[in-house]
Amino acid sequence: MSFDYVRKIVSGKKARFIDPDNAVNLDLVYVTDRIIIMGYPAVGVAGLYRNRRRDVLKFINSRHGEKWWIWNLCPLYENAYSPESMHGRVSRYPFPDHHPPPLPLLPLAVREMTAWLEGDSERVAIIHCKAGKGRSGTLLCSYLLSLPALPPPPQLDSSYTHKDLKKRLEERKKETSSENTTPSEDDRDRDGWVYVGSGQDITGVQVTEDQTELGRTSTPAHSEKINVAPVTRSTNSSTTTLSNPSSSPSINIQVDTNPPYPIDIGDEGNPGEVGQEDRKDGRVDEVFKLHSSRRMKPTSSGRGVSIPSQRRWCRYIHLLFNNQAPPSYTSPKPSRVRLVSITLLLTPPSGWHKPLASLVIGGTGGTGQGKAWASVARYDDEYVDELKARGGTGQGVGGQVTWGGVGGEGRFDTNKMFRSCGKMIASDIDDLTTSSLPQDHQDYIVHHLTPSKDSLILDRSREFRLKFHLASVPLGWTWLIPAFHLPEPPSRSSFEPPQKRTHTLHFPRSQIDFPLGPGQSIHEILVRLEEVPEEDREATARLMSDEEEKKEGVDETNRELVKEEGE
Repeated sequence: MSFDYVRKIVSGKKARFIDPDNAVNLDLVYVTDRIIIMGYPAVGVAGLYRNRRRDVLKFINSRHGEKWWIWNLCPLYENAYSPESMHGRVSRYPFPDHHPPPLPLLPLAVREMTAWLEGDSERVAIIHCKAGKGRSGTLLCSYLLSLPALPPPPQLDSSYTHKDLKKRLEERKKETSSENTTPSEDDRDRDGWVYVGSGQDITGVQVTEDQTELGRTSTPAHSEKINVAPVTRSTNSSTTTLSNPSSSPSINIQVDTNPPYPIDIGDEGNPGEVGQEDRKDGRVDEVFKLHSSRRMKPTSSGRGVSIPSQRRWCRYIHLLFNNQAPPSYTSPKPSRVRLVSITLLLTPPSGWHKPLASLVIGGTGGTGQGKAWASVARYDDEYVDELKARGGTGQGVGGQVTWGGVGGEGRFDTNKMFRSCGKMIASDIDDLTTSSLPQDHQDYIVHHLTPSKDSLILDRSREFRLKFHLASVPLGWTWLIPAFHLPEPPSRSSFEPPQKRTHTLHFPRSQIDFPLGPGQSIHEILVRLEEVPEEDREATARLMSDEEEKKEGVDETNRELVKEEGE
């Protein structure tokens, strides 16, 4: 019995690669000729509905010999395999499913990908997470944003599945001559391919030489260290010079002298508009478009990186790689903000939803709107500190590479990788918040949340997650790094009194990750942050222990199951 049909259902709207020569049907795609994204290489029961590991090995060995390397983004608690089972060619950069990573992880992974691909023009990089979409797309887009120019979609016929190759050949024949039904001389001489037949029956067959005669270079040892040339910047404030570590010439890109931050939470606006200046050069949108066009089926209208927080992270990394990140993010000097309040505007239930919501969520008067609350979490501090120590903050792709990634033996990814550091609970709305609500706020049910303790201080340059709930029902979550969305703290003399400026960030439902079920009632969420003066000695909120999370009611031992668009 063939399980290809089951695998096709599981992969959903994502593109697949059918290779008749190797008799495999894989959840895999060439985004470019040198970068592959795929689903998890599984064994056992999981291999019945995901990529079988032996099929993956057969495919990549037959096509690329020893010139491939895998970037595995799965934490050990989620999915795990021995690097030796994949010939030792695996680097681990783990972060949880359906979430963005600590931002310093991305430059480190991009640095290693750069080193690998620059080392030999025939090498390919293979990225996978579980479904091979959101997390893989986040790393892939980060790598593409580090390049001086966006590479084209695959140009080699071998990068296309059998069905797509036939279409390409037909289109190529139409372009050369509408009457010529035989392959051109150039087609027949295409390196590594033989074309058989004529007219509508033409097909391409790849010829693979004996691996022992290919003279392939050996796989680098995990202990081997190499230096990757940094991205150099011009001293002219209006020009950025990106230097590729290869022999390719440098490319000058004109950028505005005005800083492209703070940026909007969402990317629905047009590139170059206020809050969207980081997208003015078009690179972020081009990268998303390339990834989506290759990773998703041609019939799908879905986005490859469909999780809003992961798209937000790609915008952050674009600023970082172009030396345009906010100074408060790259500065070693700490800068902090206070999470003052969260205000949820929810659409009231109606019709048959009303009694169901009342039964599930509770609340008075049959509203189905029980008390709201939110948890505040961030990644393990030791994990982030180690990523920063390895050069993940503010250094682009330059630095020293040690093969194997940052996962190690599982010090940070055998258990959950981020923890709660605070809780927001229902409270009375204040006048300042009321004045910032939209004019039609009376059409919505308003929940106002403030810290359960006296104050909740966060690091301005660190990621944090807000997860929203109604009673025991999750509504969705979102991640952000405040430094990219707030104006820079003003400089002042020692004689000036400290300022406490307050900023409100607006999250429409489109910018909430997985607003499923009751989460569909979200209209908008307002997050109010206050700058903390340097003189303020109040401590940053610490991460809770397991016992403290349970006591506070913010533990996530039983994670809800969510499904990303396209899975």
